[in-house]
Amino acid sequence: MMNGYYLDIAWRAMMTQDEFYEKIPEWISKDVKTWNHITLMAYFCHKYEQKNGARFRLVRWKSDPGKGKESRDFAKLFKTLAPEDYADLSSEKKSGVKSDMMRKIYNYINWMFDYKFRRGERSVTGTRIFLLPSMINEFERMYSRVVRENKVNDEFSTLLAWCRDNVPEIFESQQLEGPNDLKMLEKYTSMYSLAENGPEARVVSMAKQMGLING
Repeated sequence: MMNGYYLDIAWRAMMTQDEFYEKIPEWISKDVKTWNHITLMAYFCHKYEQKNGARFRLVRWKSDPGKGKESRDFAKLFKTLAPEDYADLSSEKKSGVKSDMMRKIYNYINWMFDYKFRRGERSVTGTRIFLLPSMINEFERMYSRVVRENKVNDEFSTLLAWCRDNVPEIFESQQLEGPNDLKMLEKYTSMYSLAENGPEARVVSMAKQMGLING
């Protein structure tokens, strides 16, 4: 354990920066859910080199990947983004939250390099920027929106599967290509006072039960 987080990736406490960079491809090839603050630092260095064509110089390197400023910044970021009651959670719930946070911070790093500073004179020059409240809040807004949209799309896929099993005839008369089509279907059903046991009304009813339509 290091700084309160288990390190799932094999490493040696004493490493040169060259040795650290040699290990990066191996570490970041692992499932993101198994990462920790050191793997996040390694991924940051990978993205930096990919973006700039030069290695990020870890100026306060202490021969230990877990004790440098950059890895400590990502440990702080984890604590900032994790639920306030993280320390009180059961081991099983902590494991689930840790996996979610690793995925979230992985996306945060990608967002910073590939979206926020993808062009222009400004660029990512260090890890401290990831701790700025303005950056965290901007990313949180975007990430929450994406998570909501993905949830809706997953639920819509579930609804389509239900339709294929229960009302396959709906596809012969209606277009259901995305969540927005459900609102049109609801208006159509209401406008023409279609039968409650008809395919359109049944689909609308199920969509409401799943929360895809407010009702």
